[in-house]
Amino acid sequence: MKRLVSIPVLVVLILCFSATTHAEPPKVRRDVPTAAEVEITKADTSGKVFGLSECVAIALENDPQILYSEADISEKENSLKSSKKDLYPSLFFQYGYRNSPDANDLFGIEDYYNYSFNIEQPIYRGRSLVTGVELSELDLESSKSSMVQTKSDIVLAVHEAYYSLLKTRKFEEVARQSLEERKAHLKDANAYFKAGLIPKNEMLQSEVQLAGAEIELIRAMNLSIMALARLNTLLRRPVENEIEVEDILKYEPSEISWDHSVQQAKEHRPELKQSEISIEQADKNITLTRAPYLPAVSVSANYLKQGDNVLANDYPIPGGSSEVKTAMATLEWRFWAWGQSKDEVAVAKYNMKKAQENEAELLDDIILQVRKAFLDIKEFEYNIGVTKKAIEQAEEDFRINQSRYQAQLSTTTDVLDAQTRLTRARINYFNALYNYRISLMGLAWATGTLIQ
Repeated sequence: MKRLVSIPVLVVLILCFSATTHAEPPKVRRDVPTAAEVEITKADTSGKVFGLSECVAIALENDPQILYSEADISEKENSLKSSKKDLYPSLFFQYGYRNSPDANDLFGIEDYYNYSFNIEQPIYRGRSLVTGVELSELDLESSKSSMVQTKSDIVLAVHEAYYSLLKTRKFEEVARQSLEERKAHLKDANAYFKAGLIPKNEMLQSEVQLAGAEIELIRAMNLSIMALARLNTLLRRPVENEIEVEDILKYEPSEISWDHSVQQAKEHRPELKQSEISIEQADKNITLTRAPYLPAVSVSANYLKQGDNVLANDYPIPGGSSEVKTAMATLEWRFWAWGQSKDEVAVAKYNMKKAQENEAELLDDIILQVRKAFLDIKEFEYNIGVTKKAIEQAEEDFRINQSRYQAQLSTTTDVLDAQTRLTRARINYFNALYNYRISLMGLAWATGTLIQ
């Protein structure tokens, strides 16, 4: 009977509060920051919206790791030029003076002056000179490959930070919307409680849920602020500066192949290129280790001017000449060193074997990275469709429970649970959407094609 008596009152309440309970969920406005936001971030008064490609370009231009890699490449280029010049002939000049007060007047000179010019051209030194040039070329290739890896890492980091900022801002919007919905429900619950339609514990449940929504909003805001700080750090901006970024909500299905992805990784991953260079360097070092124990051939020419004055233009010894010209070919061979060469070559060969084993292990790690990125794409791509459908179902579920609550056919718990499910569905959708974008970039990084 008590339920029947309350029906007229219920009808009046439904008419009074239909505007609030049946209204569409409020749109979230980012242009009205909270006090916490004002304290933590600084507004960007330029009004500029940054796109993803622009953020990548700024990061690549300002990142100190790029400057370090460029300096390393310059160092290797100069080292290569220096090693090439070891193949060229060397020119020497020497000037000398000797005083011999006890020199014999007939066969000696008391004051002896001389100067000479010498040119020497190495012909063969156990391939050490050529191998040195080849090693310098490999060092330069390795530095360039390292530059590619550095750029790839930076580009991936920018993509992750960019999409994480978009994702956390969506989380913040969902949290604000959830807070407003719980406020609206609490307002209805208070009215129903005052009218005696619901017990006090249902109203208290609404208050507790509202407090929880406020906590979730603070947590979402902090995630958004940290994502902003991460992106600002990559762009070399103050971490507290606000930045508006272009949103990317369009979903584009991926067309990826596992076999093709693995093949791309084997061809383009800079780490594999560096590993191949390391093996080649180890092979060259074997040749370089053998070089000192092989014959060395060189040719040289010398011009000597000698005399008893500063210009060495007068040589007083009878039968002597003030000018001496010589040409010489030299063969040098250190053919025995108590087996030292054998030991050193063994070490060089062992280093090459280690480099080969490291390459095999590296390839396994890269395949695993490609596999994880490949599966992540498939997972998040599937989740996008599922969660998008779940939002539609959760919205309908929330609407039905609200209507039943207004008709006193369901409880506050039913409405709050439905609202929680709706919030979770929205979060899952944005999480899947932006994680899908991140996983696409992750696969491009894993296959070494991110900056191509």
